[in-house]
Amino acid sequence: MTFRTRQPAKPTRRRSRQIDTRRSIYMNLSFGLAVVVAVAVLGGVVFANWSADHWATVSTVNGQTINKDAIRARAAVDLARYDRELVDYGKLEHQGTISATDFGNLQTTVTNNEVPATLYQNALSELQGEAVLQQYADKNGISVTDAQINAAIQQDASIPEMRHVKIIGVAPSPTAPATVPTDSDMLTALAKVQTDLAAITAITDPTARATKWDDTFTAEGTAGSSGTTGDLGLTSKDGLNLDPNLADAIFGLKKVGDITGIIKGSDGIFRFATVTEIVPASNDSGWQAAIVGASSSDGYNSAAHGAAVKQAIKDSVQAKYVTGSTTQRQVQEIALSPGYGAAYDPATKTPGDGDEVKIRLMIFAPNNSVSGAAALAATDPAWAAAEKRAQAAVDKLKADPSQFDTMAKDTKTNDDTNFNAQGGEAPWLSVSMFGTGNAAQTGLGYTNIQAKLFAGGIAANTIIGPVQEPSAGYIVAEFIGRRPAPDDRIAQLALELSAGQIDFSTAAKTQSESSDASSGGDMGWVSPYMLSKQMQDAIFATPVGQVSQIIVSMSTSSDPTTGAPTTVISGYWLFKVNAEQTRVADKDQQLKLAKVVFPLWLDQLNSTAQITSDQAALTALSATTSTAASAT
Repeated sequence: MTFRTRQPAKPTRRRSRQIDTRRSIYMNLSFGLAVVVAVAVLGGVVFANWSADHWATVSTVNGQTINKDAIRARAAVDLARYDRELVDYGKLEHQGTISATDFGNLQTTVTNNEVPATLYQNALSELQGEAVLQQYADKNGISVTDAQINAAIQQDASIPEMRHVKIIGVAPSPTAPATVPTDSDMLTALAKVQTDLAAITAITDPTARATKWDDTFTAEGTAGSSGTTGDLGLTSKDGLNLDPNLADAIFGLKKVGDITGIIKGSDGIFRFATVTEIVPASNDSGWQAAIVGASSSDGYNSAAHGAAVKQAIKDSVQAKYVTGSTTQRQVQEIALSPGYGAAYDPATKTPGDGDEVKIRLMIFAPNNSVSGAAALAATDPAWAAAEKRAQAAVDKLKADPSQFDTMAKDTKTNDDTNFNAQGGEAPWLSVSMFGTGNAAQTGLGYTNIQAKLFAGGIAANTIIGPVQEPSAGYIVAEFIGRRPAPDDRIAQLALELSAGQIDFSTAAKTQSESSDASSGGDMGWVSPYMLSKQMQDAIFATPVGQVSQIIVSMSTSSDPTTGAPTTVISGYWLFKVNAEQTRVADKDQQLKLAKVVFPLWLDQLNSTAQITSDQAALTALSATTSTAASAT
């Protein structure tokens, strides 16, 4: 039998077509899937970029996030507010209600706030503060109604009353050898300010009175305004950085030209003030529409909701700590100022920089120019002429030291412009302040006179000089006194008080530099949120009848040269607690508490919040806005 291999059947044309079709389907599916994947990847990249530009976290507040969109929305609202403020101020100028100068000053303030870096930083700060308050409200069952939100919008739409303010003041000066003003010094300062006030009010002609006002302010110097100019410009009550009682008196004046009574500030300075312009409060009926139109309805409603929550919490806090019953303590204080040049070195933990001296000084500069002295050759004849004038002044003063005040104020005699308005009297100055200063202050640069003043053994009222300072001219000084550094003085007081060697009231009257020194440092009843947390904690931790530990109050300022943050001392305190009661504050105390309780309470609440910020992201955000604005 013969066997043959069977040949496989050849594929039919139909089966070949089926294979080709499947291959085509598979290829199409694969290509489609690749397209889908590519689109998905591209979409993911786009979404990631969009999220990074909108939802990226810039800050956290106790774990709650604040993203870029929230900051953009708030910045848009704030920018719209500023723009609308300019419109409102422009209308006031057009109506003749405010002067062109006042409008220019207000415009400068607004435009400075509109700088993108400032605008976005402020927007973030607002959102952070609102987040802290909302979290507190949620925990304590505080909510707001639509009516309260509408009230916040109406408040936002109102232009507060503004007044053009001028103030004059007289600061009590200690009489050597005393280092702090005595009761007699206080009465002398009060008599002086009363004389100033009487001289001004005696003039009825408005122009002549204005001239007398300016002359009086120049004579009294900057003590009248606590470091600012005597003309504070057009400002709202909230914009005044003054003692609250003085601010109340200023905005209580009935008409332009009226003058307040004399008010003793918490710093011990006696002041009175006048207003040269009054701009009544008004309401912008188109405010809300303008803000929403330039930003968004949601953004503005969010801001209004935040303002309403803050007001509701404030009402709650005031009811508890201002008008409610609280545990209070009757306290006395001894307070010492840190002095000029008092720095704090975190590395060495050393406060202050040594003993302080009190002097009067005059400068006799070559060619009567202090600023030009450094560039003048030592052989220039102008130096010899300046020395001759200085020596003549020394001879005159040694014969009659009482002439120093008059001579120092005479700008034809004295070339110094730092202290001439105060009769040449400088504040208590430490060693560094005569040199280049330290991280806290810029010094005078007078190292030659410094060496003589701190040499020791100088009697009070000794006339010193002429002493050549190449950077200024020839200095003639009257030595008033010398005292240890504030940290040494407060430590000595604490030691004497603990040993029973001195009575607290007596120590306060003779050593304290607070405005209540003349009454033995009597602060009255101290209640919660009346003082800073550091002081409040110290007072309520001290047993009744005892004296507290030394309180060294710190604050942060900017280095005058580099702008870097610097820790400085703001004062030294000792407290004596005499009694404790649970009581309701009297009406006068309630008025004072109403001005300070909520800000202090809010500061303490914010200090406990855990807040993080991505400053680089915020800077980039504001830079993007600045670039976009430039492009348009």
